[in-house]
Amino acid sequence: EDSVHAQGEAMTEFFRNHWSVAASGVLRTAPLAVLTPVMVMISFKGFSVGAAAAMAAAMLLLSLAANVVIWRRTRFYFLDDEMVVERNALFRSEKRIQYDRLASVNEERDPVCRLLGATRLSFNLNSSVNAAQAEATIVLKSDEARALRERMDSRIFGKAPVVQEGFREGPASLVDVTFGDIVLHSMFGMPSLQAGFGAVMLAYSIVTFVVQGSPSLLATLFFVLDFLIPALSSFFRLYGYRITRSGDAVSVQSGFFSTKEDSFLLSKVNCVRMRESLLCRLMGRAILEVEVVGTADRKGVPLLCPLKPKEVATGLFHGLLPEFECSAEPMGQCRVSLVGISLKAAAVVSAALVVSYIIYLQIDDGWAPIALLAGIVMAALCAAWAARAYRVRTFACDGDIAAVVTGAFDKVSDFILLDKIQFVDVRSSPVQRRKGAASCRINMLSTSGAASVTSGVFPAEELERVSSTVLDRIKDGRYDFRRFQRSLLHNSGITG
Repeated sequence: EDSVHAQGEAMTEFFRNHWSVAASGVLRTAPLAVLTPVMVMISFKGFSVGAAAAMAAAMLLLSLAANVVIWRRTRFYFLDDEMVVERNALFRSEKRIQYDRLASVNEERDPVCRLLGATRLSFNLNSSVNAAQAEATIVLKSDEARALRERMDSRIFGKAPVVQEGFREGPASLVDVTFGDIVLHSMFGMPSLQAGFGAVMLAYSIVTFVVQGSPSLLATLFFVLDFLIPALSSFFRLYGYRITRSGDAVSVQSGFFSTKEDSFLLSKVNCVRMRESLLCRLMGRAILEVEVVGTADRKGVPLLCPLKPKEVATGLFHGLLPEFECSAEPMGQCRVSLVGISLKAAAVVSAALVVSYIIYLQIDDGWAPIALLAGIVMAALCAAWAARAYRVRTFACDGDIAAVVTGAFDKVSDFILLDKIQFVDVRSSPVQRRKGAASCRINMLSTSGAASVTSGVFPAEELERVSSTVLDRIKDGRYDFRRFQRSLLHNSGITG
């Protein structure tokens, strides 16, 4: 008898995935089932259309059978203090997840789920392993999923936040995000290098179309892959964006084809990040993000505010997470940082000028000045980058928060809670060591799925003080782990 069934008196609920899981699996297999016979027909001329159709049908039937077996043999049990996921298709496995270890339960509805009235719930742990991937997922009918999520949220957040179906009714969004804001974010929220490369490829395609009568296929392909597809993906992902708050729980909802709702406790936030690309700064706008433990986001960085006027993003920051404000005065980089910055810029300038000169010698005289002009423009951009990289990067630490500003043309400001720092790696080059300078890389607790923060070049003693301050906070009691385990304490009845 199954180990879970042996705990019959403790078992509260049993679920099986909605049958749309099998349908989604077959749909994912359909392109392969169509392309494989086509490739066989191209490779073997004697392979008839009827045989290709039979092969495609056989692959689809095989996929259907496999997905149905997996669907039937996957079971979810929700016990008093844990959930159990049993799989018994090809191999037998059993996964147990303690409720007190859950960080959040997120809701997602892809087109298949929306068509068939189903909802996917993802269960995320306080774990570095699942910083960017859910520990378990279940697909249920929408009403069952809503009821289950409310019960799980009551354990995690202390009370069930408002869960809205289809974004119809609910509390007002903390930020009013319009259709135009989403369009601007999709087009200009990406890094300047990516947007600039896409613009150059588009301009080149237009020039070749005007001069030769047809656009450059390679340049057009680069534009589509580098700019158009990411912009459209961002637009459809953020369409209908709303952010609401219920007590200490924040819910972020968005999506056009696939809708998604992420919920997390403010106590799970490790870092607040404000991004300002060059175009964003020219428009006076900024993007606000947070790094959170256990959201199963691809980057582990939920978006709090899309591209909005900077005062709106700053107001949301101060209103929602005032404890992440840093009161210390930021310090600029040491002059020795110019050595590394200048070497990088000089290497790029040299390569650009060499390539431009080679092109100048090879192409027609009519296009030669353009090649030289491109090299000169690249050199000017590198010089501007070096100046910006030296001036923009700052560092500050007030004993509670470390504020690290990085970037050059694109400015990124990270406000990191010292109690969430896992380790600080301080490094010096031979030149920097002679001047008592260094740079540091800060990794935050349980966020291996997200990028670390690397500072500019500052006095080594100031950077080393970060790790010593973290240890001092642990020794003198200023660090209180209970701040970050609110759900565990609430469920256990522990207070104060």
